[in-house]
Amino acid sequence: MIDKTVNASTWPTNLHKSNYPEPEDLYSAVKPSQRRGGEGYLFGGVMSLVMGLMTVVRLTKNMPRKLTEAAIYGGEVDKAETTMVSNQEYMSMVKRMAELEEKCRSLDNQPAAFSPEKEQILTAALSRVDELELQLAQTKKTLEETMATQHVIMAYIDKKKKKKKFFGF
Repeated sequence: MIDKTVNASTWPTNLHKSNYPEPEDLYSAVKPSQRRGGEGYLFGGVMSLVMGLMTVVRLTKNMPRKLTEAAIYGGEVDKAETTMVSNQEYMSMVKRMAELEEKCRSLDNQPAAFSPEKEQILTAALSRVDELELQLAQTKKTLEETMATQHVIMAYIDKKKKKKKFFGF
């Protein structure tokens, strides 16, 4: 601490009042019910109506004429000619579809048949997968234990290094 005396007579006791202008509010404090003349509500309404009409005119100017007429008058735009299918062709198609549906149903109802050799190969592969999963779990557990031991050993070595640096010999 600095031991210095403070002279109280030189310290200013009265602050000078500055003659700055008072700031005016940006928002009026007049309630909406006390306003007179609408203050631009009519102008804002007319302006929004005119802008809306201008937007509609500008957007519809670029639309294709046929699309606009179709939407207004309900007409269709360039109707493509449809080809008629004869009754014979339709009936033959229905018969073929019915046959295909029956074949699909019969295949769905049949159980999946494996030959005994394929079934043995599949069971052997599944048992091998189970063995590998067990070995993987054991290896993972051993790895975690080894990592924990390694962290303990590294902490011990760091502690010894710090002690050695502290004593300097």
